[in-house]
Amino acid sequence: MPPKRGTKRDSKDEGKNKDEPPEKKTKQSKTEEDKNNSSQEDKPTILEKGHIYFLYRPKVDTEKVSDASDVQKVYMVLKPYWNSSQSKREPTLIVLGKKMLPDTQKHSRYWGFVAEASKNLDDVAGAFKEQFYETKTKGERTIEPSRPMGSGVYEITTHHGHSHLAYMLTLPDKPHDVQKAFNIDEQASIVIAVKNPSKPSPPQGGLSGKQKADYPESLMELFQDRRFVSMDTTSEFLNYKYCELMLIGATEKITKELGEAGKELEKMEKKDEEHIEHVGVDKSVFDELDLEKKSNPAEPLKGEWT
Repeated sequence: MPPKRGTKRDSKDEGKNKDEPPEKKTKQSKTEEDKNNSSQEDKPTILEKGHIYFLYRPKVDTEKVSDASDVQKVYMVLKPYWNSSQSKREPTLIVLGKKMLPDTQKHSRYWGFVAEASKNLDDVAGAFKEQFYETKTKGERTIEPSRPMGSGVYEITTHHGHSHLAYMLTLPDKPHDVQKAFNIDEQASIVIAVKNPSKPSPPQGGLSGKQKADYPESLMELFQDRRFVSMDTTSEFLNYKYCELMLIGATEKITKELGEAGKELEKMEKKDEEHIEHVGVDKSVFDELDLEKKSNPAEPLKGEWT
């Protein structure tokens, strides 16, 4: 006697929703899996955490700085205390090419480069000391010591195929005229890309031909013949002098942009605030950067020009 119609089908689809064809359910499962994978890819990954400092150096023979026009250079110092890769990251001195950070509202693009990176802090702090040099026409010239104007915490993260330098200020508690003159916000996220030293620089940008980063082969391979790359897997590029950077203003809303990574940065800022309250400004800024309060005035940390 032949089996009744539907007996084979009922056995095959046992436990399944009879109102929904198997093909449709399979397609839906794949869609949900794709969404989960996409969500994991979009989640920011933290590559590095540390303390960040901002300083300005007066122009030659300028003892008193009244505004940004009296400033010769602006420095950003990254002092890492954690990174995701096996390679050790060194304290890094970065010169901001336009003497300011890029504007996050205008999404402006500015150059920067690593002037020094060393485990010996004296090598980095040398840029902050008073300097003298001789000229044939004007004799001895003096470059006044740098002035610290901001400190806080930072992260380098990778997100949506590009890398971010996100920071939050601890000192001062909010930007004043000094900080605003250099686009230093209370908090900001800046897209950061690394230039391939084997590629030519765009007009009116980049370092001279002799000032090129000497990366190992393992880092050069990451460029894959491209002019710029993001720091997708490592921040080790910043260990090399003359590493050239493209900085693009992204947003002041870090938590919205970076999610859990932004929340982690908020926790870091709170801990840094508590640390400063406990040990004081001298130890948290001047000792960390090997500065002397007599030589490197602290007034800019309060938003006052000097």
